[in-house]
Amino acid sequence: MPSLLLEVGTEELPARFVEPARRQLERLLQAELVRERLVPASVRTWATPRRLAALATGLPDRQPDTVREVRGPAAPAAFDPEGRPTAAAVGFARSQGVPVESLERRSTPAGEYVFARRVEPGRDALDVLQEVLPRVVASLSFPKTMRWAGYDLRFARPIRWVVALLDDQVVPFELAGVRSGRRTYGHRQLSPGPHELRHAVEYEEVTRKAFVLADREARRAEVVLQVQRCAQEAGGEPDLAPDLVDEVTDLVEWPTAFLGRFDARFVAGEDGLPEPVLVTVMRHHQRYFPVRSSGGLINAFVGVRNGDHEGLDAVREGNEWVLRARLVDAAFFYREDRKHPLEHWAERLASVTFHEKLGSMREKVDRLVRLCRWLAQHARLDPVWADSLARAARLCKADLVTHMVGEFPELQGTVGAIYARMDGESQEVCEAIEQHYRPRGAGDELPGSPLGALLALADRADTLAGFLGVGIVPTGSADPYGLRRTASGLLDILHDRRQAFSLGLAALVQEALAGYGDRPEFAGARERVADFLRDRVRAWMLEHGFAHDVVEAALAVYPGVPDFLDAVARADALQEFRTRPEFAAAYEAFDRAYRIWDKHTAHPPSPLEGAAEHALGQAVRASRQELDVLLQVRAYLEALRRLAALQGPVGRLFDEVLVNDPDPQVRARRHGLLGQVVGLFWRVAHLEHLVVSRES
Repeated sequence: MPSLLLEVGTEELPARFVEPARRQLERLLQAELVRERLVPASVRTWATPRRLAALATGLPDRQPDTVREVRGPAAPAAFDPEGRPTAAAVGFARSQGVPVESLERRSTPAGEYVFARRVEPGRDALDVLQEVLPRVVASLSFPKTMRWAGYDLRFARPIRWVVALLDDQVVPFELAGVRSGRRTYGHRQLSPGPHELRHAVEYEEVTRKAFVLADREARRAEVVLQVQRCAQEAGGEPDLAPDLVDEVTDLVEWPTAFLGRFDARFVAGEDGLPEPVLVTVMRHHQRYFPVRSSGGLINAFVGVRNGDHEGLDAVREGNEWVLRARLVDAAFFYREDRKHPLEHWAERLASVTFHEKLGSMREKVDRLVRLCRWLAQHARLDPVWADSLARAARLCKADLVTHMVGEFPELQGTVGAIYARMDGESQEVCEAIEQHYRPRGAGDELPGSPLGALLALADRADTLAGFLGVGIVPTGSADPYGLRRTASGLLDILHDRRQAFSLGLAALVQEALAGYGDRPEFAGARERVADFLRDRVRAWMLEHGFAHDVVEAALAVYPGVPDFLDAVARADALQEFRTRPEFAAAYEAFDRAYRIWDKHTAHPPSPLEGAAEHALGQAVRASRQELDVLLQVRAYLEALRRLAALQGPVGRLFDEVLVNDPDPQVRARRHGLLGQVVGLFWRVAHLEHLVVSRES
């Protein structure tokens, strides 16, 4: 069975685009082939900075034939009493391209109809792939795209060549002015090519001979192995941060590691730099792997070039020279910063703008101090810790105006903690300063200390209240200030610290809004904040595995900003309760009451009459008393289980009386009773949002 090769050659892709694009290519190609009835036995993909490629093996030569059945007019309309086809039958057969004699009469739940059975022959794989492959490439998405040379196609970088082979046949198509063929290209310097591919399965062999290690996992393993060997030459072990390994892997096609060294005085001595500074200079700015020995950094690093060993000494010397210059600058900034305590830099925040509509960073710090005092009270911190939290808030942004953070923005928070520690601030204050930027993104580490978590909450709440307050709300994919990320971090911290201090989201953002005072531009701020946070809470819950209908049922309890932790507890209980035998009884009691209850009319309480009404009234009172106790401790699962007991009394009411009695007073009384049943469930969750099958 044939094999299909697709390679898209480009200008150098950003490293962060490479692996996501490879995964997309595999998924999209597999899906398109299945959709076109060319199901492959396997799909394998490769990715480097200059190419995305896929090999699908075990394809059929052609699509299988398909049989399509189309329902036509009703049989009485298609045939007269003598069984002769009418004009309706003739027209239907003509529209389907079949003889009228081939129409079949069949009984359906809607009555007897005529059907046309049509066999559609499959097409040759080569013909289908001419349409499929351009569609797959055009469907690839990237964080940023571009157009070039007047073509309509948007892609991460300009496409320079396309290989498309079905075994040894070219699959012909054109993409952004580039015609597909059988020529690939090798490493830009070591073996540029072109290189002819005689067959699709030769791809990996040909590219490897052209100094392209196309297999990403093999390339990553080679990077790790070579870096470890070089570090061992220096008598240490490399700092193999996974994100740096991934980035370097996606920056090279033929990795060659080299060992470099720098002056030991930058590690210890007169110009000794704090370890985070050294690591940032090497890792973030130069993409080097620091080397450690006995747990500490040594004056060595490992770099990886995209090439072979030729001229490697010159490459090493050039990289050592660049790093030396960076470290000299860092040492100068460090000395200049340390001429003043951190508090000196905090005073200069008045000259730094937080946002043109929200004032200076100094004003933000003042709000943070105020909000941290409020948080300390609600988290029941002792006075010493409360003062430490306020102190951390006062200093947390000071490093933004230091020379070091001006040169190395990645070190904000870290530099502040280092300088605070050197100034004799307490460990708690230093930890809070360092940790309050966490998490910096999805999956990042959360603050590890209580004060760090509280300061991070205050910082995020103030930012959200300010930007949303003045009407800067993310729309679609546009979120220039990262407010969605800010909200996600806030929710992550609240959930992570739910046992230590249970803080209400609504109260927190309300207090943050109060910090901005009474400003005209904040008109409608509460509504904007409520709408935004409701969407963010919904997104958080969906990302953490809650079913969509469960999330909606839990969030419907809150009219404004949802109580985040409480909503999670409700959704967790409801999701668990759906798997229990009692769920069917509880849902039946709610559903029968909710469906008939007149929701748009007030039903004042009135004396009950008859055994069925009294039985349900007594059950409602008993459930209300139980819920009063259970909801105080958020025992939502037990509350739902207790509400299942209403099934019997609700069913009895429907069995023994007419709810919609002709007498308006009787009807209102019974609707009022059913409204109380619904209200009891609504104290836990709005079950009308649940999608429940009849079998459930």
